[in-house]
Amino acid sequence: MGIVDDTKNANEVNITLELMDDLSNNISFYNGSIVPWSFESVFNISVCSQWGPVNHMFFQLANTFFFLSYLAPNGMYGILYLRCTLLIGCAFFAWWGWAILCSFDAFIWNANFVAINFIHVCVLLYHLRPIKFSKEIEEVYQALFRPLKVSRHQFKKVLDCMKMIRQLKYQEVYAQEKVTKVDSLSLVLSGKLVVSQNSRALHIVFPHQFLDSPEWFGVSTDEFFQVSITAMEDSRVLLWHRDKLKLTIITDQFLQAVFDHILGRDVVKKLMQVSETMSHNGLVPNNCDMEHCDDKPMLIVKRSGDGPGITALINRQIQGNFYTIIFSHCQCYP
Repeated sequence: MGIVDDTKNANEVNITLELMDDLSNNISFYNGSIVPWSFESVFNISVCSQWGPVNHMFFQLANTFFFLSYLAPNGMYGILYLRCTLLIGCAFFAWWGWAILCSFDAFIWNANFVAINFIHVCVLLYHLRPIKFSKEIEEVYQALFRPLKVSRHQFKKVLDCMKMIRQLKYQEVYAQEKVTKVDSLSLVLSGKLVVSQNSRALHIVFPHQFLDSPEWFGVSTDEFFQVSITAMEDSRVLLWHRDKLKLTIITDQFLQAVFDHILGRDVVKKLMQVSETMSHNGLVPNNCDMEHCDDKPMLIVKRSGDGPGITALINRQIQGNFYTIIFSHCQCYP
């Protein structure tokens, strides 16, 4: 009997110890009292014993657009796509909170998100709006800036520094040597102008070429032109505020590099023309005498003090045009 009772007591003790171990793993002490521990009591979250029905279609559509927003690409159009998908997703969530969930706070939060994304979409659409130029400006953009990957918005930023478009009549002086200040950057839109120094022609400036590209590098606005510039025919010149333009492009390294490239290339062309002109300065072509060339008033600039250099240069220009016309007639009448 004693052995059986001892064995029974030992089993009861073991069971009691196991129960105490289990209890110690599921209780915590708070203010000296023992409190049972559970996941639900700590986080105040009940574990779902059974899944509820699928949410309304508005909820599904909202999350579908949120999913699509994560697929937005880079760039301005990618940001616009992101904002549009967020706007639509928040709109469905606001509708779901108002009509289905009947939760006023869910509706208010998502309505605010819709308003914020709508403002962002409007701003992005304004920046991405199509920009159109006049015919003359469009030709300049296509010829000089578009090949260098300058966007229309960047070119519009440059055009905001424009001073005016100046109309020059035949024989009108644009700049006078050691009198006119270098305070603009000038681009010929149409017509032709001759550049001279000490009454001798240096070169002719044609459309989409700059009148003062050499002065762009290392010459301040307080200095004067070292050459004279005269219109050979009715011309139109685009003028930029020189200092304003420099302050604008100095904050954009890409635009600064573009202008340095375009103007540097223009200077090289002028140097080549000047070199050619100096080698023929004062010489009149044999088949174009002075009396005959005086019959071309739209191409010859007559000013007091002009030496033979300007006349020779212009005569060579006339000769080139004459040969071009003759060659075209020969092609038409074999």
